[in-house]
Amino acid sequence: MHLAGLSAGKAFIREVARTGQTIGTVHTLGALHLGHAELIRRAALENDVAIVTVYPNKIQLRPGGSYDFNLEDDIGLALRSGATAVISSSDTEMFPPGYRTFVSQGDYHLRLDGPEACLKEAVTGAVRWICYARPTRSYFGLKDIGQAILVKRAVADLLLDCEIRFVPTVRYKNGVPISSRLRRFSRSELDELSCLFTALNHLREEIVRGASSVKDLVASAATHIKFRRFKFDYLRIVGADSFEDLEQVKLPFIIIGAATAHGLRVFDSIYVPDQDTLLNGAPDLWIDVPKHS
Repeated sequence: MHLAGLSAGKAFIREVARTGQTIGTVHTLGALHLGHAELIRRAALENDVAIVTVYPNKIQLRPGGSYDFNLEDDIGLALRSGATAVISSSDTEMFPPGYRTFVSQGDYHLRLDGPEACLKEAVTGAVRWICYARPTRSYFGLKDIGQAILVKRAVADLLLDCEIRFVPTVRYKNGVPISSRLRRFSRSELDELSCLFTALNHLREEIVRGASSVKDLVASAATHIKFRRFKFDYLRIVGADSFEDLEQVKLPFIIIGAATAHGLRVFDSIYVPDQDTLLNGAPDLWIDVPKHS
């Protein structure tokens, strides 16, 4: 079922709440892919009702820019993945004249990926949808680990009665995480980008072997980056609680890297919350690389 607009969506949510059913939500910008499908599948499996929101949050997009998505395609993928309802909205509804409220978390939104990532805006958008839908559980992919962690913190700080569930990254078998940002990249570009994950995983394996100096680890891993069409931006190891760069590795931490092509910065990361993940790697889900060229 597709519910166009906040009023129609709210009427449905009220009815679900009246019957005492649990709600799982997945909040998206649109341009849904198999990573979103996994979030939706888990929301449907663990709740009575799964709601997907589709709205290209204008505050986290470049000023004057547009977001390429097809609502009908997104509705189809969401419903096939187990969604009960898809709620869509518009700038007019979401940002009427006079809108001025943002979720402030100090400078945390700048520490992980810098201002280009628009983490404050992404967190604000997610928290607004959670306040609107009042879900039992809301699902966030580990591919966007910064958003996931900050949304979980915001929900706890604001005393919202919602469990934030982290879902493993869905990756192509060459290591590249599925992302809406990469949907126009060629197969050869995806294969080239795969060395970023190779470098991240090399860092994890070196830490398992006992290395702890972040400066030395990053220098070693950088030798695995072999780009021709991408510009290598950085490799970092940051604390998962602070997003600040570490000098010596300590749990929990995030290994993160970035590269740029076609005017887009793309990110990859490995979230290491515990010793088991450090030793065995993240519980990623793997699918075949698309055949387009």
